[in-house]
Amino acid sequence: MIRRLSILFLILFSNILFLFSQNERLDSLLNEYNSSESENEILYAISQEYLHIRNYDKFLFYAGKGLENSKKDKNKRNELRFLYLFAEFHYLNSKYDNSLEYYNLIYTISDKIHDADFKGTAFQGFSKNYWRKGKFDEAVYFGTEAVKIFESIGDTENAVITKGNLGIVYIDIGNYDRAEEIFDEILITYKLLNDVSGLANVYEKKGAIKFYKSYYAHARKFYLEAHKLYKSVDKELEASIELGNIGETYEMQNYYKKAIEYYKQAISTEKKYKYYSGLIFLYQALGRSYFKLNKYGKAKESYFISLNYINKIGEYRELPNIYKLLYELYEKTNDYRNAYGYSLKAMQAKDSISGVEVQNQINEIRIKYESEKKEEENELLRKNQTLKDKVINIQKKENKKQYLILISVLLLLVLITVLLFFLYRLYRQNKRSGSALVNKNKQLNNLYKNITDSINYAENIQNVLLSSFYEVTVHFSDYFIFYKPANVLSGDFYWSKKINDSIFIAVADSTGHGVPGALISILGMSYLNEIVSQDYIQTDTILNILRDKIKTSLNQKGEIGEQKDGLDISLCSINIKSGEAYFSGAFNSAYIISDSLHENPQEKHLIKLKADRQPVSVYHKESPFSKQKFNIKKGDIIYFFTDGFSDQLNESYGKKFMSKRFKSLLLSISHKNMKDQKKIIQEAFLNWKGDFVQVDDVLVIGIEI
Repeated sequence: MIRRLSILFLILFSNILFLFSQNERLDSLLNEYNSSESENEILYAISQEYLHIRNYDKFLFYAGKGLENSKKDKNKRNELRFLYLFAEFHYLNSKYDNSLEYYNLIYTISDKIHDADFKGTAFQGFSKNYWRKGKFDEAVYFGTEAVKIFESIGDTENAVITKGNLGIVYIDIGNYDRAEEIFDEILITYKLLNDVSGLANVYEKKGAIKFYKSYYAHARKFYLEAHKLYKSVDKELEASIELGNIGETYEMQNYYKKAIEYYKQAISTEKKYKYYSGLIFLYQALGRSYFKLNKYGKAKESYFISLNYINKIGEYRELPNIYKLLYELYEKTNDYRNAYGYSLKAMQAKDSISGVEVQNQINEIRIKYESEKKEEENELLRKNQTLKDKVINIQKKENKKQYLILISVLLLLVLITVLLFFLYRLYRQNKRSGSALVNKNKQLNNLYKNITDSINYAENIQNVLLSSFYEVTVHFSDYFIFYKPANVLSGDFYWSKKINDSIFIAVADSTGHGVPGALISILGMSYLNEIVSQDYIQTDTILNILRDKIKTSLNQKGEIGEQKDGLDISLCSINIKSGEAYFSGAFNSAYIISDSLHENPQEKHLIKLKADRQPVSVYHKESPFSKQKFNIKKGDIIYFFTDGFSDQLNESYGKKFMSKRFKSLLLSISHKNMKDQKKIIQEAFLNWKGDFVQVDDVLVIGIEI
C-alpha cells in the first residue's frame, strides 16, 4: 500500500561522476563556454546543472551538442559521460524503456573499451529501471553485478548507493529484515561522510520498513526527519515525497482528513515537477481516503486520474492496485457490472507478477553472489602463502576435491529424488487446481453471459420508454439529442408528454449509472407517465408527488445509513399557443438562449433556470419544490442536460469540463442549426475526454421553439 520510495539512489545520479555545484555556477559556466579550450568539459558541466534544476529544454540543447562533439572527436570516454546524462534524463521523466536503451549503449561501449567504471554504471542503470518496471529479479541481478564491479575498483561511494537500490527492492518484495540490515550499514557510512541527502534517504527507508511492519507512529518520525533534512538542502521534490509518506501513516491510523491535507500538498509540488510515478501513488492514496469518508465521487475521480498516469508512463506494476480500488468503489456504490469487470482485470494483472517466484530467484542470486565473493577472498589469501604451503594445500585440495565429489554425487542423488517427488506432487496439485479453475471459469462465463443478456434486454426496454419523446417533437421547429451512456444501460433519461396545449419535457439523472441507474430511470419514467395528467399540470406539484412515490417505492424513511437513491431532474411545461412556460428542477438546471432577452437584439443572451438544491428522494432538508414562470417565442432555444458532460475529466490535465466552459460552448454554437450543434457538442466532448475513460452518463438536449 505504501507509495514509492524516492532516494538519491534511484531518482538523481546513482553513479556520481561529478559533484553538482550550486546553481550560481551556471552563469560563470555559460560565460566560459566558447571562450574555453576545454569546450566539452564546459558543456558537460552546463548539462549537469540544467538536468539538476530540471530545465530540460536547455539540458537537451547543451547535452546534445556535447554528445555530437564527442562522437566527432572519437572520444569514447566523453561519449559515455553524455550518454549517461541522457539515460538519467529519460529516467527522471519516467521513460524507463528509453533510459534502458541508453544504458545498453553505455554497456556496449564500456565493455568494448574495458571501462569497468561505466560498465558498473550501466548495470546500476539496468537495476533501477527494471525496479521501476516491476521486474524485481532483473533489478537484483544487475544491482548485485554493479556492486561487485564497484567494489573491485574501490568505488565505495557507488557500491553503497547500489546497495541502497537493492535494499529498496527487498522492501518491495517484503523481505524487511534483509532491507533493514542493508540500510543500517549504509546509515553508518553516511554519518561518517556527513552526507545530509544520504542520511535523509536512509531515514526514509527505515520509515518505510516501520510502515510495512505497521509501526505507523515510528514510521512518521523517520519520515519527518527525512523531510526536515531534504528541506535543509533545498530538495523540494524529495521533501514533497516525504509529505505523501507522512500522509499515508495518518491514513493507516484512520485520520483521513489529516492524510488528505498532506496528499494535496505533495500533489501540488509533484505536478510542478511532472513526477508522474509519484502522482500515481498520491492519487490512489487520496482516493482511498475519500472512499473511507464516503465521498465516492471524489474517490472515483482520484482513481481515474491515477489510472491515466499509469497508462501514460507504462508503470503497469500498479495496475492490480488501481483495479482493486475501482472494484471496491463500484461494489460499494452497487454498480455490479463495473465491479465485476474490474475484479477480473485485477486478477489478470496480479497473475502477471508472481511474488513467490521473484523471491526465490532473488534469494538464489544473493546466495550465489555471497558465495562467489567469499571464494574470491579465499583465493587472495592463498596467493600470499609460501610455495611450500601451496604444495601442501594443493595436495589437501585434491584430496578434499575427491571427497567432495563423492559427497556431492550422493547429495545430488538425494536432491534429485526429493525434487522428483515434489515435482510429481506439484503436478498432481496443478492438475486438480486446473480442473477446478476450468469449472470456475465456465461458471463465471455463464454468469457473465446471463448478466449481459439481461442487460441487453433491459436496454431494449429502456429504449422503448425513451422513444415516447419523439411523439411531441413535431411541435418544435428543430431539436437535437446527444445521448452517450457510460455503460450499456444508462441512469440518464429524457421524457415528454402532451396534455391539451401544454408539452411537458423532463431530463433526469438517476443515482449511479449502469444497471442500478437504469432501474431508477425506468421507475422515474413510469411514475411521470402516471402523475402528469389533467389534474396535475403544475411542475412543482408533479415533482412533489414524484418524490413521495419514489420514497415509498424505495422504502426511504430518512434513517441513518439507508440508501438515498433518487433523481436529479429538470421539468418544463410549455404552452405551444401562448408561449407561457413553467420550470421546476431538483439539482438539475436548464438554460434558455434568446435574442429577446438582450438589450442588443442582434446578440443572444443566456439565462439559467435554477433548480432547487434538493433531489427527488429522501433528503435531510426537504421542502416543497418551487416553480418559475417565463415566456418564450419562436427562435428561442432551451437546453436540458445532466452533469455528465461538465463532470468529464480531461486526459491531459485531469480536470473537469465544468459548467462555465459548457455555457460558453452553447452560446458559441446557438446560431447554428440543431444538426450542426449536436455535431460540435459531440466533438467537444470526445476531444476533451481523449483516451480518458467516460466517468458518467452524458445527456444534452436542445429544443428550438
